[in-house]
Amino acid sequence: MDGYSSTRRDNSSRDNQRVSRAAQNTPTSMTEGKMLSIIIVTWNCQEEVMGCLKSLAELTESPLDIETLVVDNDSQDGTKEFLEASSPHFSGIGLQVMYNSKNLGLSNATQQAYQKAHGSWILLCNPDISFDSNFGQLVAYGYTHPNEIVVAEMINNDGTPQKVIHRKFPTITRIFFDFTLVGTYLDEKFMNHLVRKDYCYQNERLPPVAAIEQPGASFLLFNRIVIEKLGFIFDPSFPVWWNDVDLAMRAEEAGIRRILLSDVKVKHGLGGSGSRTMPSKTKRHVFCSSMILYARRWKMRPRLLQLLFCVDAILSVPLSTIIQRRTYGFFRALRRSIPHAAAQMSGVLGA
Repeated sequence: MDGYSSTRRDNSSRDNQRVSRAAQNTPTSMTEGKMLSIIIVTWNCQEEVMGCLKSLAELTESPLDIETLVVDNDSQDGTKEFLEASSPHFSGIGLQVMYNSKNLGLSNATQQAYQKAHGSWILLCNPDISFDSNFGQLVAYGYTHPNEIVVAEMINNDGTPQKVIHRKFPTITRIFFDFTLVGTYLDEKFMNHLVRKDYCYQNERLPPVAAIEQPGASFLLFNRIVIEKLGFIFDPSFPVWWNDVDLAMRAEEAGIRRILLSDVKVKHGLGGSGSRTMPSKTKRHVFCSSMILYARRWKMRPRLLQLLFCVDAILSVPLSTIIQRRTYGFFRALRRSIPHAAAQMSGVLGA
C-alpha cells in the first residue's frame, strides 16, 4: 500500500518523539476517570494464563485503572479450576471470569467480554503474553493517539523477534506461498523465503512508530471510539483465524491507522494460547474455510484460491510423504498426509 510508505515518512519523526516522551509516564490528567479493560480468552491453556495473570499482577506500577476479563471456552485441562481457585488472589487487577459450557470460538468470546467491559480502552491479550514495564509504554502512546489501533513487537522468551505476527494485507501470491505446502516448499527451497519476508515485513527496517497494514491481535490496544467506528471487534464468521485480518481491512476502510511500536517488546508464547490442543486436521479445515470466507467478503478471487488449495491438497500428499518418510517411514508418512489434505480440501470447498 503506497499510502502507508508516505504516511510513515510524514509522521515518523513527530510520532517517535511522542512515544519517547509518553513512555516515561502517563500524565494524571489522561488517566483520571479512565479504565483499561483487558480481554483474555482461554481454552486449554492453564500454564499460559497462569503466567499471564501473575505477570500482570506483579507490575509495580500501572498507568491506569485496570479490569481483567477472562472468558474460558470450556477448557478441559484444568484452566477452569485454576481460574476458580485463583480469582480471589487477583483482585488487584480486577479479575472477572466468565465460564462457557462449550467452546464459542475466539471471536464470540471476545465479544462476550467486550459487552461486560467498563473501560474506555480495550486491550486484546492472548493468554500466552507476559506483561512487563513495556505495557505502560504501549498504553501511554495509545492515550495520545485515541483514534489509532496500537500493537507492540512480539518477541520469544529469549528476546528474538517473532517475525510472523504483523503482516501486510494478503494477496493470492502471498497466501499461496505462505499457506500451502507446495508454495511454502517452493518459497523456502528456491526463493529464500522471498514471499514470506515481504509478507511479514522481514525485509524492512521499521521505525519506532510504524504504520502497518495488518497487525496481529495477540496484544492489541484500541479505544472504544475506534471500536464504534468498526462496528464490532471480531466478526464471528471467523471463529479463530482470519478475524484479525478482517479487522484490519475494516479499519483500512474506516481510515483508522494501525500502528506498530517496534521498540516496545512484549513476550509472547506464539501458539501457546490453546489452539495447539486442537487436532491438526480440524485446524486446517477451520483455517481454510475462514480464508475462503475472507476472500469472498473482500473480493479476493475466492474461486481461484479454492482451485489452488485443491491442487495443493492433491500434490501435498506425495510431497509431504517424501519429506516425512525419513522420520516416520513411507506408509506412516502417507497416512499422516492424507487426513491433512482432506481437511484442507473440505475446508476450501465447504466454505
